[in-house]
Amino acid sequence: MSKSYNLVVADKLLEEVRESELYPQVVMQIQKDLNRAGMDHTIKSEKPQGLFLEIVNLLLEKLHNDFNEFLNLLYAVDVSESEIKKLDSEDSTDIAKYATYLILKREWQKVWYRNQ
Repeated sequence: MSKSYNLVVADKLLEEVRESELYPQVVMQIQKDLNRAGMDHTIKSEKPQGLFLEIVNLLLEKLHNDFNEFLNLLYAVDVSESEIKKLDSEDSTDIAKYATYLILKREWQKVWYRNQ
């Protein structure tokens, strides 16, 4: 999976979330899963782009300093490691961005299905 494709898809996902009335619920779901994963982090971003960057930075920190918490979050959100491995990069920033996209996508699915 190329990095440019990843970011284009992430932008489209963020646009869809932003246009819905469900954005606050997505943030609440992410916060719930952060807590379940044992991460002591409170979401501060109020806008989708800020949320994306906040999660990227959190994941970068976890990739470098506490890989188990990174894996715990993927498990709590229900993102498979095999999805992460589809990225054709070993750069931690690329991995964090791609993992953030997968997390947002899965959290959006949870909220969307619950509201249908």
